[in-house]
Amino acid sequence: MHAAFELLDKALEMGRRELAHLAAGEVEEAEALAFGRDSMLDEALTKDNLAGSAEESLDFLMARLNELKELQARIIDEATRLKEEVAAKLRRTGLETKRHASYARATRPVPRIQSRFISRNS
Repeated sequence: MHAAFELLDKALEMGRRELAHLAAGEVEEAEALAFGRDSMLDEALTKDNLAGSAEESLDFLMARLNELKELQARIIDEATRLKEEVAAKLRRTGLETKRHASYARATRPVPRIQSRFISRNS
């Protein structure tokens, strides 16, 4: 059980670093930490690491798991904020592209006679 507690503590620390990287916008580093945290949690929650649990150990384990749950919720909130920020930037870029295309159309020379019903030979 002691090994499970150590692994959970390491997973919590990795989660805190992941949250810090997300807040700084460093998505690649956060992704690497997320995969590492996932494998660490899988290892911590194996039957071998959880064997021989006493009542106080279960309380401590539940406290750590609740802390991990709250940390995961904060990580999800931060990731959602980043996703919305990227979506807003993409929308702004699309609007600017349309605006620049309008400027390009406005600066093209326009023929003096635009009606197709007027003979150009006269």
